[in-house]
Amino acid sequence: MMKQPPFMPDPLGNVNNWLFVRRIDPSPAATQLPSGISFDQQLLAAQAQQQQAAVQQQQAAAAQQQQQQQQQQAAAVAQQQTARQPLLSPPSHSGSANVLPPHVQHSPSSLTGPVPATQGDVDMANAEAIVAPIVIHNPKEPEYTRKKISDFLHSHTAYELIPESGKVVVLDVDLPVRQAFHALHEQGIASAPLWDLPSSNMIGVISASDFIHILKRLRNSVTSGGNPMSEAEMDAHTIRGLREEAGLEGREPKPLVFVKPDDDLGKVASTLSHNKCSMAPILSADPIGSEVPTVLHLATLSGVLACLMRHFRASLASLPLLAQPLGSLPLGTWSPDAGVAHADVLPDSKDRRQWRKLQPLHTVTPNTLLTTALSMLLEAGVSALPVVDDKRCLLDIYARSDITQLCKANAYNRLQWEDVTVGQALSLAASSNPMSWSSAPNQPVAGMMGGLSAEFQAQQQAQQHAMLHQLATTEGGSLHAGPGPGGKSTRVYVCSKDDPLRTVVERLAIPGVRRLVVVQPETRRVEGLISLSDVAAYLFS
Repeated sequence: MMKQPPFMPDPLGNVNNWLFVRRIDPSPAATQLPSGISFDQQLLAAQAQQQQAAVQQQQAAAAQQQQQQQQQQAAAVAQQQTARQPLLSPPSHSGSANVLPPHVQHSPSSLTGPVPATQGDVDMANAEAIVAPIVIHNPKEPEYTRKKISDFLHSHTAYELIPESGKVVVLDVDLPVRQAFHALHEQGIASAPLWDLPSSNMIGVISASDFIHILKRLRNSVTSGGNPMSEAEMDAHTIRGLREEAGLEGREPKPLVFVKPDDDLGKVASTLSHNKCSMAPILSADPIGSEVPTVLHLATLSGVLACLMRHFRASLASLPLLAQPLGSLPLGTWSPDAGVAHADVLPDSKDRRQWRKLQPLHTVTPNTLLTTALSMLLEAGVSALPVVDDKRCLLDIYARSDITQLCKANAYNRLQWEDVTVGQALSLAASSNPMSWSSAPNQPVAGMMGGLSAEFQAQQQAQQHAMLHQLATTEGGSLHAGPGPGGKSTRVYVCSKDDPLRTVVERLAIPGVRRLVVVQPETRRVEGLISLSDVAAYLFS
């Protein structure tokens, strides 16, 4: 018989570990197992017996505890029955049975057996089926929700806005303006930070508004009798020269607005709102310091809202303000003839006007000249103009960022001498394969539409039909954002005055969405506008 080794391999399979064992000589009083069973099997059998004894002790203790609870419950029910019996049924001397309380009548085993699970505070058998959210009604709204949001913003930093993978477009300040225009269009963005190589620093941001000023200047120059500028002449003008010319005209370039990764989200939101910026680069270092800054990401209000909704997605009931309908909140800009303007929210119309911003909305039609729409964007200080029909029903929207769509086939060059409407410009944005315009006549032919207008005519009709189909789509009786012209992306995001604030915040948290158009679900008539800055000023203040 081989001698048992004093060690054995690790049962978990680790080759570097060895378990040293010591044989325990059984005492004469110990229970003798049948011969032929090895020591390892004896040890396992002993362990199994110990575990079984421990389980039996636990079961006995649990049974004893359950029996004590049943006795206490039975005593409590009996005492309650004795207290209520004289009130429910007088004592009977004829031997008839006494009338029991209703909850005891339907549970005859309650006096002798355990109380059913449904008699407790919570039905644990159906606990998993309870999914209805608990809505907190607080009379201190909106201060309660604002306090919760403020606590979140000040406890999270701009690091949470930086994605795991992404790209940031930075343009050199000495880049020709025309090339910068094309770069923004190709990247699908409306603004980008500017890098100054001599100083190795970030000096500002170029945006769609800068290109609108350039196109207006080119148009005014040709209208005054000047010659249209060729593409080669456009390439001679750099972004640096554009900023210097703007300074000579009294339009000083805005200083660089930036945030740092360690800044809390409350500071990020206040920086964007205070400076009226659509985005601010997140820099690794201060530009005025000795360290060369690196652009980590671009902070936006929509990114802050998206971070907020991710945090509270599983506990939105803790923000009861988000359940309120949009029409009952002092949020956004509304037309004076909208339904909420005459709602009985406040008794006095003057106070109501101060409580909610009421003013005529700036809108355009598909036949409005593009130059007129661009001037309206700059003079009114708005970021977008709803495109409506003669009944003020929504067709589309023209935003400042849409100016980059004129890069298709160099349409901005033809815009110097041709009259283009808003509908034609939107048709160009919806077209995936713009026609070659080099052979198109520069001047209209008698009885026909020529030049840029002729090439847009067929596309405009198809696009308007797509707009009407998009906005007529309903789901569950409420308007929703459907596919945009061409089915490529959603251009117009809409809502109604009856939608909860949560719907507004969720849609504005989508990257690239900066506003919602409030329409009547039945007629698509425009009633108001809700922008990112409106929501930020209301929730983050």
